Amino acid sequence: MSATSSPSESREFSTGLVIAGAYADKVRRTLFAQLKDAIKQDKEFAREVARATAELNVVLYNILIEELKISKGDVVRVRINYRVDPGKRVTWLYDTLRVEAFKRVPDESVEKVVNNVVSTRLNQILEKLRVAPREAEKAVKEFEITEEEAEREVKAASQPSPTPLKPEQLLGEVSSVDIIGETADRGFIAKLSRSDGSTLGVVSLQPTSEGDVVIDAILVYKQKALRYLTRAKKSISLLSEEPRQVLDEISRVAPTEISAEDAQKLIEEKMRSLI
Repeated sequence: MSATSSPSESREFSTGLVIAGAYADKVRRTLFAQLKDAIKQDKEFAREVARATAELNVVLYNILIEELKISKGDVVRVRINYRVDPGKRVTWLYDTLRVEAFKRVPDESVEKVVNNVVSTRLNQILEKLRVAPREAEKAVKEFEITEEEAEREVKAASQPSPTPLKPEQLLGEVSSVDIIGETADRGFIAKLSRSDGSTLGVVSLQPTSEGDVVIDAILVYKQKALRYLTRAKKSISLLSEEPRQVLDEISRVAPTEISAEDAQKLIEEKMRSLI
């Protein structure tokens, strides 16, 4: 698929943050929603939109699953521009493709894989899709999870994870702080994880007008949880680029014990603030 210029106006496409196992469905629903007016005017155009979503989903499968080894419960976000040519052909502009994978994979590794697939394997992937579309799409469908399964994944992430640790030991179990997205007010949400990848909680980084950052971390254990609330005299850009420093900040304050129900509500509020 060519990414050369065209008089047709390019449009922006974004899946938003989505569980990886539900990415293909999100791509379909998002593109159909963006082009619903054109589909209403020309019912045949729906077939072209379906073809375009299948194409992008197969390309993304090769990037996310075959190359990055993303699991179904990981979080991803896909951004790409496209245009609708005068002949009502949807053309993805693959040189604008940007993929964010919220697992413990360095950003530079993700970018390297995306660029490698687009520059060296894209024609091969699209040719395979053209010759055997059902076979190419089969792998995408096998990776997908249902909407109910996706909801369970999200709910499970906000539930307290069982652990025999005492509350004061819990913070020491955090081995990584991974940014999972931005908020509308220019802040960030990060995931707190153990060395085995299991989630211990989330933390929000909220910049203030004074230039410092309010840090609100929720760590869950058994049926209770700890809340660390502090104000760091550091810039939001520094903490987002070096999120491990968040641990240094919250380790200086005494946590407040809260119920699992309150922790779940706070976590859900933070996740809803993502853009």
